[in-house]
Amino acid sequence: MVFNISEMGNNAGLPKGRRKSLRSFIKRQKPDLSHTFTIPDIDEQMELLNINTATEEDLMTLPGINREVAKNIVEHRKAIGRYRKVEDVALVPGIGAQKLQQIKPEICVNLRRNFNKSVSSRAPSYDSLKSGDSKTTSRSTRLINVNKASVFELQTVPGITQEVAAAIVIQRLKKGQFKKINDLLKVKHLNRVSLENIARYLTLEDEDSVSEPSTPMPSIITNGFTPAQLTNGHSHRPSLKSHLPNGLAASSAIDIFELLSTYSPRPIVNELFKYSRNGEAAARICSWNLHEFTQDKASNLGVKEVICRTILENGISLLAVQDIREVLALKTICEELNTPTLRRIEEWKYNSQSWNFCMLDVHDTKLGFIYDSGGASNIELISLMESPEDTHKDCDALIAHFLLGELNLQIVNLSLKEGADVKFLNEKITDLISEEELVMLCIDDSNCHRFDESSLSLGGLTPIFPKDTNTCHPALKQDNSSHISNILISVPLNKNMTGLKSIITKGTTHLAIPNGWSWGGPVAPNCPIWAELFLTNKSDSKAL
Repeated sequence: MVFNISEMGNNAGLPKGRRKSLRSFIKRQKPDLSHTFTIPDIDEQMELLNINTATEEDLMTLPGINREVAKNIVEHRKAIGRYRKVEDVALVPGIGAQKLQQIKPEICVNLRRNFNKSVSSRAPSYDSLKSGDSKTTSRSTRLINVNKASVFELQTVPGITQEVAAAIVIQRLKKGQFKKINDLLKVKHLNRVSLENIARYLTLEDEDSVSEPSTPMPSIITNGFTPAQLTNGHSHRPSLKSHLPNGLAASSAIDIFELLSTYSPRPIVNELFKYSRNGEAAARICSWNLHEFTQDKASNLGVKEVICRTILENGISLLAVQDIREVLALKTICEELNTPTLRRIEEWKYNSQSWNFCMLDVHDTKLGFIYDSGGASNIELISLMESPEDTHKDCDALIAHFLLGELNLQIVNLSLKEGADVKFLNEKITDLISEEELVMLCIDDSNCHRFDESSLSLGGLTPIFPKDTNTCHPALKQDNSSHISNILISVPLNKNMTGLKSIITKGTTHLAIPNGWSWGGPVAPNCPIWAELFLTNKSDSKAL
């Protein structure tokens, strides 16, 4: 089943014309000093523009804010849920410190502001005057039951627009009541960041007494199935209500990440690969050991940004992944590619947003694929199986058949084990491969302390990269680290190779990724590699 998520809608805001200019407030005539106290006019307290509810048109009334910057303010607000302080706007592209100082006197993050410190404590505040129809819901008010609330009741929650509220009700009518708050992630227009911001205002009927039904595990795990950690047949997902392990709220972490991301420049893309070479359809196949790839690791915003941008910038259509510890790690990457939440992923224009993943549901499997099913390559998974049982002591292997353009391509994702009998594997792979088959083998030796050079000619296949190529990350080579990854191809497939290949060494680090006790570490201790091939059937064209 293909996992598709529609784009998030815009937040509803105040209609244009509700706001008066701050300058008119300054020019007002001073009140009579003989008054013992004054009650500020309600309109005066609405002078400041609430950037948490303002539309693009409202924001364009601010000095120096054009349509593009106004849109950026709204998009950033959707990403973080709400602005918690005026200074947060400085992180928006096109604002910065200088422009913030220009608009700061005219904006606010809420209407709870005391405009006149000399006002008597007995004077009615704007909050008390507005309490009868206020749409603000705080921790002190009652929680909203998402299984019973109407569209209008849901809109009283900060961060839930009419569009999101309607989507929640529609999902509830189609699928039944929500059993966990996390189930709201299935709702259109909601992602993890926005759910983190609204979860504190929501509740479920008898939430603690409801357990999720057991789900039989399929033989192949794809986007349509996302199992969590299983205990006695029941899946348990972490609650989004909790803070991050370091005690920060998710919105604070996003703010910090934006700063770190700004100072983690992406490499210059020398060639924007558009899935063709010399007028012929082409694709790039990549292999990458992501080193202990868990959901927690994939959820690190730096890791997520680096993996997704590396895939997009290099025009990768299919990625063979090694050392996967949790299937949810692949799901997390596909979700970001399909429905970007990070600014740098969202701003990349050449993304089909139709990514899938697959891996086998077998014990201790650590191999899988991520592939673009909606791009120019139009990749389709035909079958997926593991290697013969008598090879398990020597290697882990995942054998997949993909349809890429006109090619029926067999891709073997193989990870050697320590002490592997390479001679036996060579005989086994030779028996499995016919002379006519188009075969590509992505081999990884991260588990081997000693590298056997003969492993790069398994089954009579030819390596794309020289046998002594070290794919260890440059930051680690100073420690005499060594890692060998390569891509082997069969003789028939050699006709389809464009001759272009690469070891990706740039853009695989990020300040948000730990590097020992420092910052700016790599996603993995080794680099991804890719090879490019034509998607037309060369053997058929030659026969004609």
